[in-house]
Amino acid sequence: MTQAAAATLYQLQQLDLELERLAAEQQALMRALQEDMTLNKARAEHQAAQQQLKVSLLAQREAESSLDDLNNRLSAIDKRLYGGMIKNPKELAAVQQEAQHLRTLQSRQEETTLELMDATERLATIAQQKGEHVRLVEHEWQQSNAAQLARRDQLDGKREELQGKREQFATSINSDLLKRYDALKRTRQGRAVSRVEQQSCQWCRVILTPSELQRVRTSQELQTCSNCGRILYFDR
Repeated sequence: MTQAAAATLYQLQQLDLELERLAAEQQALMRALQEDMTLNKARAEHQAAQQQLKVSLLAQREAESSLDDLNNRLSAIDKRLYGGMIKNPKELAAVQQEAQHLRTLQSRQEETTLELMDATERLATIAQQKGEHVRLVEHEWQQSNAAQLARRDQLDGKREELQGKREQFATSINSDLLKRYDALKRTRQGRAVSRVEQQSCQWCRVILTPSELQRVRTSQELQTCSNCGRILYFDR
């Protein structure tokens, strides 16, 4: 009965070790896939171009809004000037002066707006070119890393399947026994169970005495290695 419990924990540990191996391979694979400097540079340049375009578009809209405001103000003044509403010569001179001032501002604002429109157009072209470059580099990257990407997808599926199997298997184990396993796993470098091979603990290689071997085989309680403290599992 005790060896059956040890065997169950050993099987659980084998599942955990396989999950650890898959996780390590996934991490190494993700590092390899993320360390493409050319692709990272292309993406960074595209993002910077998009940000510059966004700033330019905002400035253009503000300039256009200011120009619209000047046009509206000038239109209102022209109506006063040419609508026959102003009779006083001094008032007429003041309104004409204001109109001239607004036309000067309007001319400057038109130049500014046109400059910003040209700049926005150039930046839009650059952003588009950077985006096309990113797509080209991504395509080349995917082609050169096709095998790694396929392996990544394979590992994702295998790990998900193994995790489900592990969870199902763990439900069949006594809760106290499972807690003991988990506690040992945390304090023993992820290895709670050690197999007995050639009369020694597989993990630390300490040779067991004849009495220790006998207890591992026949005791009604789980036995641990006197050296490393791991649960001993004897496979008949």
